[in-house]
Amino acid sequence: MRPGRTTPFALLGMLRLGPQSGYALRRELSAAAGLFWSESYGQIYPGLRELTRRGWAKRRVERGAGGGPRGRVRHRYEMTPKGARALQAWLALPPRRSAPRDELLLKLYLGDRDTVDAPSGWVRRLLLEETDRLRQVRRMMEILPRGTHAHRSLRHWLMALEFVERQSEASVAWCQRTLSTLELMQEANARRRTALQRRSPME
Repeated sequence: MRPGRTTPFALLGMLRLGPQSGYALRRELSAAAGLFWSESYGQIYPGLRELTRRGWAKRRVERGAGGGPRGRVRHRYEMTPKGARALQAWLALPPRRSAPRDELLLKLYLGDRDTVDAPSGWVRRLLLEETDRLRQVRRMMEILPRGTHAHRSLRHWLMALEFVERQSEASVAWCQRTLSTLELMQEANARRRTALQRRSPME
């Protein structure tokens, strides 16, 4: 597998839970794994084709209700022993860390007192997103031990989710502190503008 291609291994990992259709894989990836890993719909089917081409997965054709030539055709993918070995080899490799590219942080870093008003809206939006993300992951961590699931190792799943929980907690706390700081800066700006306006008629 050429460097930089994680999608096929993400799909292999989901297929290890059992045979699934492309639609089911997309749904599963957008559930628990979606909290820390995203795959677009356009990446899934090329990834599945790559798996079958390499012999890491095989495709089964199933017909739904109606039978015969008019029955609805579904494609389900199943991991092969060769795919299981490839997945185990990939899981043993050190994970690559993505270089940070956060435009909000870049704009804060490059900003000044003349651009202090706009970031408040951006940080509030991030606060809402991270609060919702935190709610989702906590709910998932609560129901997983009690529910039925196909994951091979609940402990590993919960480890990944706990990282997301801690990350979101830190983001929420940062947003709250940053909004307080921005509010103080806006108040200082308002006082500065008022002082300038008072001096202007006298000049």
